[in-house]
Amino acid sequence: MSESLHRSFRLLPSERVLWHGKPRLGVSRQGVWVVVPASFIILAVIVALFAGLIAAAGIPAVRSTAFLAFYLLVTGIAAWFAPRAWLDSCEYLITDRHVIWKRGQVRRVIDRSAISYGRIRWHQSEPGVGSLELVRAAPFGPLSRRQRLLLHDLEAPDRVYSLIRGTEPTDFAGYGDLPLTDRLDRGEQVLWGSAPAGYRIGRSELITSSVGTVVLAVGLLYGHRMANLLLDLERVGLPVQSWTWLLLFLAIVISALAITGVGAWLVWRGLWGSRAAGSSTEYILTDTRVLIRRGETELSVDRRRIVDIAELPCTGDLRNLFLILDGLGATALDDSGALSILPPPRAAVLPVLYEVRDRELFRRLLFSTTEPPLRDAA
Repeated sequence: MSESLHRSFRLLPSERVLWHGKPRLGVSRQGVWVVVPASFIILAVIVALFAGLIAAAGIPAVRSTAFLAFYLLVTGIAAWFAPRAWLDSCEYLITDRHVIWKRGQVRRVIDRSAISYGRIRWHQSEPGVGSLELVRAAPFGPLSRRQRLLLHDLEAPDRVYSLIRGTEPTDFAGYGDLPLTDRLDRGEQVLWGSAPAGYRIGRSELITSSVGTVVLAVGLLYGHRMANLLLDLERVGLPVQSWTWLLLFLAIVISALAITGVGAWLVWRGLWGSRAAGSSTEYILTDTRVLIRRGETELSVDRRRIVDIAELPCTGDLRNLFLILDGLGATALDDSGALSILPPPRAAVLPVLYEVRDRELFRRLLFSTTEPPLRDAA
């Protein structure tokens, strides 16, 4: 088995295999793998209704419209089944030097010692299953880049990440519904803990809700005008029982519902959703790591990677703490988004502690170590 993995993953002769795994099959899809197919199918239904309306009106452009609806439907079906070919055939390998992702002849490699932080997104309906994202982030500015390796649908992703970090997990690893303090490494000690203390909404979330408000207003205005159009057509003699009226009515209703639904979701996501996620956010500082949990997402940063903290003002005496990260072989520091014109959305769960009150205590405990941080950057 080891020789076969060496040939398949094209390992170096001196590399030693520590773990080999694959995505858990049969896991229900979520996120973009559901939204994208559903969007294409809804568009296909709307275009198909307009194609029927054109055919009922006797306009010769029905063929091109029908073909467009067919293409949209095929694209939606293909997007729904895409994860089976795109994700289920992946393989993952951990050696004493690298983490390797492989699908067919495509292979991506990241050095274990160069990983800046890891992020786990637990599955919402499959206990013990989640995706592990490994990030090497450097530098910031015009040369900003990020090397990412995403291991989809892993069983006990926190246990796999402990293996990558070279630590021994506890017996509770793999239970994503347990608090972070119950799933620390063996011997790891908690030094500090906190949570957002302000409004738990940032500028990115306010912009999202503002865009949602505009989309919602457009949807309502579209529905109102189309309803008046239907009434005008009925007054000029278009019978309500006709296929033309029915097709036009269904196309207008589905289009208006789709637009208003997107707008309402953006408003909810930017306001109530972000506040609810902020209420469930926790920050933990241990003797080896900084841990951030927001909803179903967990982030882990090695303390040795943190060289400084950028403090940005927030409401009142609160501050947003952006962790400045260094890394092996990096050419500059990563600022975690502190120098961006628009701060990163909080749902991304970056190495940022939002709305922290006792920041001086956190800074003092973070850098109170005799072991110097990694400083290999230029």
